[in-house]
Amino acid sequence: MSQQMNYDEGIGERQSPPYQGYQAGYQDPFIASSGQKLSTQDLGRGASAGQRLALAIVSVVMLVGATSIIFGNPSIVVTPILLIAFGLICITIIAVNAIFNNSR
Repeated sequence: MSQQMNYDEGIGERQSPPYQGYQAGYQDPFIASSGQKLSTQDLGRGASAGQRLALAIVSVVMLVGATSIIFGNPSIVVTPILLIAFGLICITIIAVNAIFNNSR
């Protein structure tokens, strides 16, 4: 089987010739994009959904770690000081999540 090249096959794949209007030597690369809108997403505002998810996952892992340290070891006597420390850890995690999520 021999392969033959049909030169009419690639006609649709060729680039169109550049616009040769006024000042044919200068091609403005932005002439086609002058009417396009920029993205409406403000990049400097708040956190993305992925960042909020990462913070939530880290917060849960920290809370589980603190809970397992305080209440997981039977040799540690749970005192009011430990309960207050655990409460402060929970309040801190809640505050960080609230500030991070409301900053947008």
